[in-house]
Order: sequence, then C-alpha cells, then structure tokens
Amino acid sequence: MQRLLLLLCLCSVGAYSADYASLPALPSGLIQEARLLDMERAGERLVAVGERGLIAYSDDEGASWKQARVPSSETLTAVSFPTAEHGWAVGHGGVILHSGDAGSSWQLQFDGNDANRQKLDYVTDMVMTLEQALEQAPAETVADLEYELEEAQFAVEDAELAVATGPADPFLDVWFANAEQGLAVGAYGMIYSTDNGGLQWRLAMAGIENLEGYHYYSLAASDTGQLYLSGEAGLLYRSDDGGEVWQRLPLDYDGSLFGVLVAVDGTVVTFGLRGNIFYSTDSGNSWSEAALPDAPGLSFYGGKRLPDGKLVLVGTGGVMASSSDQGLSFVADIQSSRSTFSSVEAIGDDLLLGGVDGLVHITAARRQRP
Repeated sequence: MQRLLLLLCLCSVGAYSADYASLPALPSGLIQEARLLDMERAGERLVAVGERGLIAYSDDEGASWKQARVPSSETLTAVSFPTAEHGWAVGHGGVILHSGDAGSSWQLQFDGNDANRQKLDYVTDMVMTLEQALEQAPAETVADLEYELEEAQFAVEDAELAVATGPADPFLDVWFANAEQGLAVGAYGMIYSTDNGGLQWRLAMAGIENLEGYHYYSLAASDTGQLYLSGEAGLLYRSDDGGEVWQRLPLDYDGSLFGVLVAVDGTVVTFGLRGNIFYSTDSGNSWSEAALPDAPGLSFYGGKRLPDGKLVLVGTGGVMASSSDQGLSFVADIQSSRSTFSSVEAIGDDLLLGGVDGLVHITAARRQRP
C-alpha cells in the first residue's frame, strides 16, 4: 500500500502527464469541496494545493477562497512557504512551481523531463565509474562490484525509457529552509536540491543510500537545524548539513512512514500505515512506539505541529489523533464524515482539515469533546 498522494498519480502517467504538465489549471467553482492535499501558511494567508493543478488561497482564515493562477494541471501534493512571499509547490509529473507573491500566481521551475535527463546522466556516469573500478579491483571485491555494475546498467535502461516516454513520477514533499535553500523528494528515490531559490535544481542522490529506489514521503526540520526524511519500507534518515549527506536511522519497522514531525522539545515523531506512530528523544538514534489508546488501526497520511506545540495527525477513514506531550502519546478521534485527510492547519483554536473530499472545519468544542 502506498501513500494516498502516490496512489493519485495513477491518473497522471505517460502521455497524460506530458499533456497536462504544460496546460494551465482550469477554473474551479467548488474550491472548498475540491481534493486539496496540503496546506501551508504564507504569513497570515492560507495556501492549499491539490488535484489538477488547483492552488487556492484564503485571507480570512479559510472562510472564503480564491484560485491562484497556475501554469500546470498536474496534481500537486505538497507546498512550502519559508517566507510570507516566496513559496514552492510540487506534484505529479515531477513539477516544481514557485510563487513570489504569497501564492497568488505561480511559475514552473522544473518538471519530470528535467528530472529524467539528470537521472540518465547520473546513472550513466555511475556505470563508467564502476567499469573503471572493476579493471583495478582486487579479487575479493569483484563479485560485489559486478553486482553493482549490473544494477547500474539496469538503471540506465530504466532512465533511457523514462526520457523516451516522458515524466511519470511524482514529487511528494517539498521543504525550504529559507528563500534560497530547499529540497524536493518523491517516488522511486527522487531527491533534488536547490541553493538559489529554484533557479537550478540538481539531483542529490549521491548523499543518500537507497539502492532499492524506495519512495520518499515527508521532510521535517528541527528548530536546531537537523533535517529528517521518512519513506517507504521503514526508511528514516537524518541530515545535519541541510540535506547534503543523510544518515540512515535505526527504526525496526518495515512499513511505509508517510510523515515525520519534530516537536517543540526536539522529539522526532514518524507515522504511517495502520496507525503506527514512533518517537525518538535522541535525534533518531533510538525509537519507541507512541501510545495510542483505542487505536482504530487506520493509516496516518499527514500531520502538523500547531502553534501551541500540540501535534495533530490525520489520515484515512476520518481518523485524527492529537498529542499534548511532544508525541509520546496520542488520543484518537474519528470525524463523522469518514473522509480521508492528508493535511491539517490551525485556525485559531479550531482546525481545518484537507483531503479527498475537500476542506472540513473542526471547532475547538468538537476537538475537546470526550
């Protein structure tokens, strides 16, 4: 089972993706009922992104919404605003969009064609490097190098096919430290970085070990600058240098981890399939399972650290879970709509949830109901 956001890419592969990446998003008359997959604050403004290139913004705490001008109809899965004016959105077809006016309008910076070309160059260079290494390798390392070379040759064939058929793989998250430095991650080990506000994006696979090409789902940063990445098959990493080099973290779990958050005190929380939630109080060096009494076993797809420090997770079947103790334990609740949610944002003491059936406003009284 893959994350909701990845499953949605089934409708945007091959020729479909090539057609819709360059077509502007169509006007939507039902923004609040649309499939909105992520939300973020741009200063005081709310910005939400979703299906078919829809980006909407609200200046009255979600009471009303306006549609932004977007040059692509690809489904958008994540958005990040490191400043009130500058933001980035990513999604299917490998698209990366930038806004310099708080989300009112967007420009295409990068797409899956760029990603495919960079990947082909990278794996082609890898084959050449391994071939040279084999010529001088001692006998005891030949078998391992031959295996790596065979895998690299298969990767070249896959990359050549991707260049020929067009972009298909989606980005699933984006994170920016400031208006210059950012990362975008996604399916099959996609990881790209920029240090100039997206004027150039470069493949950043060299600093992370993921030979199987598992999906990357979520990025989160601590207040002290450590960066965390979660993914498929229990993947968890930490970077202490802004994403140049990643260390694999030792979590004994092989299910997909759809999200990662960092609490106010630095506790790292990761979550995913079947209601599994884990936390670490030592920067990811060791992990414990978070308490979730009466857990319904429903998957969590998204979450947020709220301004008051509480953590809130949302997911399939209307599940919502909140923590007031830095992620050590959670209290679960099921929303009456039974909809599937992937994003959450604080609206004063209330919550605004986004997902497959649009936006749902949860009042403070509803949140506190036993």
